[in-house]
Amino acid sequence: MSYVRLLRQRPVLILWLAETLSVFGDRFFTLALAWTAWQRSGAVAMGLVVVVESVPHLLIGTLGRKLVARFASFRALAGVEAVQVVIVGAMPWLWQSIGLTGVLVVILLIGTCDAVTGPSLSALVPEMVGKGQVRQVTGLMDVSNRLTWFLGPGTAAVLLAVLPAEKLFLVDAATFAVSAVAFGWLGRGATPLLTPSGVPDAQKGGPEEVAPRAVTVLRSYPRIVGALLVGGVGEFFSTVLTIGIPIWLTSQLHAGAGAYAVVLSAMGIGAVAGNLLTGQVALPGRFPSGYCLVWAARGVLLAAFAFSSTLGEVAVIASVASALVPLTSISLNAEIGNLPGPERLRLFSVDSVKIHVASMSSMLVLPALLERAPRMSFAVGGALTAVVGMVAWGAARMWRPVAGESLGRAELARK
Repeated sequence: MSYVRLLRQRPVLILWLAETLSVFGDRFFTLALAWTAWQRSGAVAMGLVVVVESVPHLLIGTLGRKLVARFASFRALAGVEAVQVVIVGAMPWLWQSIGLTGVLVVILLIGTCDAVTGPSLSALVPEMVGKGQVRQVTGLMDVSNRLTWFLGPGTAAVLLAVLPAEKLFLVDAATFAVSAVAFGWLGRGATPLLTPSGVPDAQKGGPEEVAPRAVTVLRSYPRIVGALLVGGVGEFFSTVLTIGIPIWLTSQLHAGAGAYAVVLSAMGIGAVAGNLLTGQVALPGRFPSGYCLVWAARGVLLAAFAFSSTLGEVAVIASVASALVPLTSISLNAEIGNLPGPERLRLFSVDSVKIHVASMSSMLVLPALLERAPRMSFAVGGALTAVVGMVAWGAARMWRPVAGESLGRAELARK
């Protein structure tokens, strides 16, 4: 298996282990934050936390191209992780001493660190392997997310049996410390990685070459623009699945928490299985044709929930739908990962903005609709996702490369 071969490379192994621990820590942080906000400040605080955490992603992803480029090195990211050790580790005491307003400021700082780290790390990972292994290493890093969504809640439940929820902040701080050490070690490596400018020192250019504008990059890669738009629509309606499953189980099937645990387990197994397949085999056809078809299939499966009447049917649909999630995420990330460094970094920032815009807007609109009409929400959300996917697939098949896209590919081929 290519994942095993990749893990035999010490830098890849170190990064993967550190990232797996970090993602586990993020799950614990999310749980601790939601629980503490609910206990101490009520439901409104939970909503404020989600919104405030997303604001830096939107602002930095849109306006902070030079800031992100400055931190696109492992050594710089080690410093960012070290800062988060202090911030997250202090959360249990900060909530008691500075109240909700102060905590929201702290969360704003954490969101700022995440907004810098996410795109930078995504841009650095492809630099660790050859061009022919970008898809495989993208899948390897993605499997950490799939495993932690599956194992994270169970692990958190075990920890909560012996620790108060606030102590999970300390667990997360420890994972940040591990990441800081790992990034520092990777930053000392002799192999040239992506520098803060996105290109090796000898090839540094002006500001536009170092941190190109998003509009300039997007014009050069219209196929990726199409994929981002389709993904944005799909991510918006994916909230129907995230929030709608417990609503559907309780209101339509009259099931309880045990049934929800079964569906979550099925989703986790499906997501891991989908990753193991996607990380090895590329989608057929020229990007984004296959990508759009997968989103169309995800829409059909989302609509299928509206016609499910048993727990078994819900679990099967959820498992298959979750297996398709890595197909879309890995395919898009691998396509971006094969681009030259500066363009790659900028597009990962744009993708982060897309995800947070879709998430925030859907959380504002869809929960109320799901509560009132869950069946219609599943059916309409799935149908719209499928239609957008099919329309985009048809457009992708008729698309002819423009000059800017051809230049981008030519530049990539020379590297």
